[in-house]
Amino acid sequence: MIISIPLKNGFYNRMGSVVFTDLAQAFTEPVRGVLAYTRVTADCRQNDYNVIEKDYNFGSNAAYYVSLGANLNQTRLYLAVYGSTKVAESNQGTVFEIVP
Repeated sequence: MIISIPLKNGFYNRMGSVVFTDLAQAFTEPVRGVLAYTRVTADCRQNDYNVIEKDYNFGSNAAYYVSLGANLNQTRLYLAVYGSTKVAESNQGTVFEIVP
């Protein structure tokens, strides 16, 4: 089952952007991952990034993010969210579809 997550700050223009995740944001309680994007520059220099705000309440549980990528025409993004970093703990994750 895939659960849809709407974005708080609307959908952004992904053309020419790289979307990425960070497993867990530093110094947050409970632990939360980060979904963000940046523009690719012609000179391949370091660039600022923008955090994509999600409109979903994970409650008091941890939410570690892992990017699952996009569909073939790159109109849908998929994000795995896990409640633990321990691979032996089963049934701790959910797959989300990021929707505009």
